[in-house]
Amino acid sequence: MWTRLEPYKSSFVLLFALIVGGLLGIYAPTYAIKLQPVGQIFLNLLFMIIVPLVGVSVMSSIAGMTDLKRLGRIMVVIFIVSIAMALIPAAGIVLLALWYNPAQGVTIDLSHSVKGGSGEMDFVSMVTTSDFVGLFSKSNILALIVIAIIAGVAIGQSADAGRRIAALLQDANTVIMKIVSIIMQVAPVGLGCYFAATMASQDAALLMTFARAIGLFMAATLIYYVLGSIFYSWIGGGISAVKAFWRHAIEPSATALGTCSSLGTLPVTLRAGKAMGINPEIVDVSIPLLVNLNKGGVAMIAALKIVFIYSVLGLPFTSETFFLAMLIAVLSAIIVGGVPGGAFLGEIFIVTTLGLPMEAIPLLVVLGTITDAPATLINVIHDLNAAQIVERFAGKKRTEPQASAPLAADGIAG
Repeated sequence: MWTRLEPYKSSFVLLFALIVGGLLGIYAPTYAIKLQPVGQIFLNLLFMIIVPLVGVSVMSSIAGMTDLKRLGRIMVVIFIVSIAMALIPAAGIVLLALWYNPAQGVTIDLSHSVKGGSGEMDFVSMVTTSDFVGLFSKSNILALIVIAIIAGVAIGQSADAGRRIAALLQDANTVIMKIVSIIMQVAPVGLGCYFAATMASQDAALLMTFARAIGLFMAATLIYYVLGSIFYSWIGGGISAVKAFWRHAIEPSATALGTCSSLGTLPVTLRAGKAMGINPEIVDVSIPLLVNLNKGGVAMIAALKIVFIYSVLGLPFTSETFFLAMLIAVLSAIIVGGVPGGAFLGEIFIVTTLGLPMEAIPLLVVLGTITDAPATLINVIHDLNAAQIVERFAGKKRTEPQASAPLAADGIAG
C-alpha cells in the first residue's frame, strides 16, 4: 500500500502545508501575516523562471515541427477547446445561481465611488509589445508566445543552422525544467506561508456577508473539478487518460490553490502534463497558450458576478442578459491576466459592458478576491485536460513502443 502511495508523497505534503497554512491564517492571523514575505519569495521564484521557460519551450517545440499544417490544427483546436471550456462552466453556474439565489438577504451599500479605467480590450497590447525588452516581462506573456512561435517556425526553416539552434534549445529546456524541480523542493514551505497570509488578510465580516455566493461557487467548483475533469480526460483519451490525469493532478491543484496564479503554476502544470504521458511537443506548445486563453474558472466567476450584481440591484435577468453574460464570461476568460490581482480589469469590463454603476466594482472585487483560489484551480487543472484533447484531435498518434518491447524480449528468451 505504501509503495502505491509513494508517487503521491510530494502532493500530500503540499496539501498538508496548505491545510496548516490555512488554519494558521484563521487562528493566528497576526503571526500569519508576518509569513507573507516567505511565501512571496517562493512565488517570485516561479515568476522569475516564467519568461525563459515559456520562450524556450515554445520555440523548441515549434522548431522541431516540420508539418506547419499540423501546427495550424493545434492552434485551431486550442481556440475551440478554450471557448467551449469557458461556456460550459459559465452557463452551468448561471443556471445554478438563478435556481439558488446567492444574493438572497444580502444588502450592499454601493455608495463608494471607484474611478476605474476603460473596460475596452486592447488586443494590440495583448499580442505585441513596443520593443524587445517588453518580452522579458510576465505581463506580456501572450506577446512572448506569439514571437516564440514565429521564431520557432524560422528556426525550423533554417536548415543546418536551425538544427544547431534547435538542439541548443532542447538542452536549455532540459536545464530550465531542472531549475523548476529545484524550486519546487521548497514548495510546501512557500505555499504554506503564502496561503496563511492570504487567509489572514480576509475580513470575517465580508466572508459572512457573501456566504451564500461563496458557498455556491465552492460547491459548483468542487463538482465541476471532479466531473468536468473526468469528462474532459475521457474525451482526450478514454479511461487511460482519466487515470493518468488523476495520478498527476494533485501537485498542480495544490500549487494553484496556494499561489492563486495560473501563470505562477505554469512550471508545475508543464511538468504534470509531461508526467501524464502527453506528447511533450503538445505540452510545450499548447499549455502556455492555454494558460492565457483557457480560463474556465475566470469565466465561471464572471458569470456568477453578473447574476449576483443583478440580484443585488434588483434588475431582471432576461434571456438577452444570459447570452450577454456568456459573451462577457468568454471574453473575460481571455483578457484577464494569469497573475494574482489580474481580475480587476475583468470587473471593470463587466460593469462598463453592462452599463452598471461604477460603485458596483468594490462588490465584485470582494467576491472575486475570496473566490480567487478555486477559480485558479479550475483554470489550471483544465489546462491539462485541454492538452489531452488537443493531443487527441491535433496531435501525433503515439505508437507506444514500450508495450511491444517486452513481447520481443520474451520471444528471444523463449
